[in-house]
Amino acid sequence: MSRLNVVRAALTLSCAAAALGCAACFSPGHAADVSGGGEPGGFWADLAARERLTGDWGGARTRLEDAGVTLEASFTGDATRNVSGGLSRGGGFTGLFQASLIFDLEKIAGWTGGEIHAGGYVITGHGLSTYRVGNLLAVSGIEADNLTRLGEVYFKQTLMDGRFAFKIGQIAADADFVTSDAAGLFVNSAFGWPGLNGVDLPGGGPAYPVPALGVHAAYTINDQWSVQAGVYSGDPLDDDGKNNGGVTFTLDRGVFAIAEAAYSTEAAFGLPGVIKVGGWYNSNDFDDLRFARNGLPLSDPGANDPRSHDGSYALYGLIDQTVWKEGGEGARSLSLFARAVVAPQSNRNLIDYYFDAGFNVKAPFESRPDDLFGVAVAYAHISDRAREADRDAVRLGSPTPTRSSEIAIEASYQAAVAGWLKVQPFAQYIVRPGGGDPDPRRGDRRIKDATVLGLRTQVTF
Repeated sequence: MSRLNVVRAALTLSCAAAALGCAACFSPGHAADVSGGGEPGGFWADLAARERLTGDWGGARTRLEDAGVTLEASFTGDATRNVSGGLSRGGGFTGLFQASLIFDLEKIAGWTGGEIHAGGYVITGHGLSTYRVGNLLAVSGIEADNLTRLGEVYFKQTLMDGRFAFKIGQIAADADFVTSDAAGLFVNSAFGWPGLNGVDLPGGGPAYPVPALGVHAAYTINDQWSVQAGVYSGDPLDDDGKNNGGVTFTLDRGVFAIAEAAYSTEAAFGLPGVIKVGGWYNSNDFDDLRFARNGLPLSDPGANDPRSHDGSYALYGLIDQTVWKEGGEGARSLSLFARAVVAPQSNRNLIDYYFDAGFNVKAPFESRPDDLFGVAVAYAHISDRAREADRDAVRLGSPTPTRSSEIAIEASYQAAVAGWLKVQPFAQYIVRPGGGDPDPRRGDRRIKDATVLGLRTQVTF
């Protein structure tokens, strides 16, 4: 099957699932069927009430979980279109199918606290960032090369009544560090693994879609304080800059280390929230952004290879706080988040500081208790050394614009159509794509600001 056919099939599945879920939830008699507490109400009522599309498989799923085997699978499809600006107008689609098996070793073999996790990705289509927009902060967090990849595969052990846990294997650091629940609503990649990390770290760091070999440990000190740390391969890609099947287990490409402390603010403010601070270090060699080894600017025809620098580091902090909540469990609420990451060594980091902030509202309408609406903005500053390199190019006769920063603004509305289906229209406005990269058609001018419209569909199987 060609890539185009795969993309079409994935898009068809996404749209069909959305239509099926909408029909289930809004068909006549739906409310009465669901409130019947599982009594016969027809196929549609049962479908709408499920948390997972495929249900319990006639009880087989529950029996497997009781025996210690859990299967999780989901599909996310992002249909997008660049309607103005950027490199060119046009559409794109990225599909991500994820599956994982979790083996509870306590249920299987009596090994208290032990667990084995094995997962993988099937990625299809292409998004807008590379071909249509030219931005650093990718429009979709699932954009990646069309490949089937091995994902996270690790052994996890929990000790001390759940207060201490460690993982060893192929791990994605973005699942554990610099995370924000409120930011999780948004589609743009920057609101997951922060934009600075994804751009500055070799291979984007140990994060989707290329987790890396590593060890992670987390300890809960008390109800307020917790700490965690991880050590991973410094570059998840091979010498050719690839890791096509997710099976390039690099152990000779430096070290990436990250640590974080978290403080729960719920006791202080009476509402759920957390403050986190941390930092990371990567031991690899990094190219200078401006100068060659012979001292000339890299844009000079006489320049040789870039200067090399040992290692790079960054510091970060975030707050994720619910500031208003109406009533009890599942009530309407308003949550805010803000994150900042700083990489002080501007001679080797394209982005030297980054921040994002936003809000989301749960149940923006009383009749839609599980929907979410939010607006967020991300800012990535191009480092001074990179800007100086642009000025060198101008002095040497190349009419190129001087880069400054990129800004991504997103508004999203996530509709919980059914327990297993979420549909999310969104809009993004990208200011200075690429930080102000030159337009390939007119090298003396920047790529124009881009407006992107999209629809994300998420199906849990």
